Amino acid sequence: MIKKSIFIMLSVIAGILAVSATVEFGRMMSGFSIRNREELSFAAGFAAYILVHFLLYKPVFMHVMAHELTHALWALPFGGRADDMTISTKGGRVKVSKTNFLISLAPYFFPLYAMAFALIYFIARDEYRVFIAFFMGAALSFHIALTLFSLRSSQSDFHADSDFVFSIIFVYLMNIIMISLVLTVLFKDINFITFMKNMFVNSAGLVAGVFKAANEAMK
Repeated sequence: MIKKSIFIMLSVIAGILAVSATVEFGRMMSGFSIRNREELSFAAGFAAYILVHFLLYKPVFMHVMAHELTHALWALPFGGRADDMTISTKGGRVKVSKTNFLISLAPYFFPLYAMAFALIYFIARDEYRVFIAFFMGAALSFHIALTLFSLRSSQSDFHADSDFVFSIIFVYLMNIIMISLVLTVLFKDINFITFMKNMFVNSAGLVAGVFKAANEAMK
């Protein structure tokens, strides 16, 4: 009962942040434009994977590999170790010595390949960045499309260490945050720090508005 109450409270908090993040993300995206070759290449890569996904082929094996690797990667900061990894087009499995809701849900919100290309982008020479930007866009599109595809079937990770409702809200919220983080690497009009600040400020405004409305209703 205590665990259920905690996740109800966490779901409310995550829900408020998710609404705020959605509003801020929409505002941020409405004001941006493509200004250079890297940004255009990123957009082209994003669109290219969407076409491949819906018209030609879904690289499920690559998605399953990223899924299990992400479980293993996120276990490390919490002192966990991973072994006995199996990967196939029908699914995968990895044993981790320690788990929590972040480790369980990480594959659904952490775009592993896009983050890898973002790191490569930072250290690459200027003449190669336009090509890396293409693959970064394709990798982000890959993450979004195949995560949505995987959610068509039941996912035990959403029940393993947390409540299902909280998991859905939290994954949605974290996807907006992670997508914003990837975009800020390339797009000059997108600032991740500003996005996060506005998200929390707007969340505080939403909470204040709810309390005000409740107070007026009880008069």
